[in-house]
Amino acid sequence: MQQKGKSMSKEYCIVRGKNSGVFFACGVQEDGTRVEMGWSRMIHYWEGAAALSQVSIDGIKSGRVCMPVEGRVVLDVCEIIPCTQEAVENLLAQPEWRE
Repeated sequence: MQQKGKSMSKEYCIVRGKNSGVFFACGVQEDGTRVEMGWSRMIHYWEGAAALSQVSIDGIKSGRVCMPVEGRVVLDVCEIIPCTQEAVENLLAQPEWRE
């Protein structure tokens, strides 16, 4: 299903794990609850979206989006949501959160 007036990315998605957290990812390969991500950034915290479905459509206003990691494997995935091009551009532009 596509949001009215928004084009969906075929590569990028939001991946949610039960315990591992939320990731903005591409190159996702799913096998049950196990997901391999070619490239990902963990979204530790966000503002400007009520739920992950809105993050996947609009992106975020601000938040804590970690540095990119290649080859991440998550074993507890419970949700994968494709992103719109608008969300992809927004999330790629988020500064890297580091402490």
